[in-house]
Amino acid sequence: MINKLLGIKYPILQGGMANISTGSFAAVVSNSGALGVIASGGMDKDTLREEIRVCKSKTDGVFGVNLMLLHPQIDELANIVIEEKVPVVTTGAGNPSKYIENWKKEGIKVIPVVPNSTLARRVEQYGADAVIAEGCESGGHIGPMTTMTIVNEVVQEIKIPVIAAGGICNGKQMVASEILGAQGMQMGTVFFGNKRMSYT
Repeated sequence: MINKLLGIKYPILQGGMANISTGSFAAVVSNSGALGVIASGGMDKDTLREEIRVCKSKTDGVFGVNLMLLHPQIDELANIVIEEKVPVVTTGAGNPSKYIENWKKEGIKVIPVVPNSTLARRVEQYGADAVIAEGCESGGHIGPMTTMTIVNEVVQEIKIPVIAAGGICNGKQMVASEILGAQGMQMGTVFFGNKRMSYT
């Protein structure tokens, strides 16, 4: 399961939600045993560095940073995760192949979001540790395929672990993803909606 690969208690990743997934938010999730993820989509390079340090100050758990590859400062952001020794990087909105080698040299686990099996095969060849197969239920901005459709397709095409994402918010959906071959799940809105969690 993906929790063994990442060193977390549960095989669950928190999705990177721009302007919501701050360092404090990610720390709460990591302290709960899942993988908290800082979303860099609405941040500049200085803000990202600051939020990474906030997260480190509030958790001893494993956390990650989500990088949007269309970000105008993506080269700087890609270096910041190295400089700040971020354990896990997830990527979206593009092909991260040009960055994977440098991240891997620094011991960073690399998990790209993929909208189809074609990109999944490509990033596997470049050394990705796992992929997030994300369906259209995940914010409606990744592509036309549903989560269960894309997970079923991707697990048959690659050997690295597949994480299901998009519309997963309860145990039945998690079990359905596992039956299709997913080794973990990424969820976003369900964390945001949990009023018992404190993000301050």
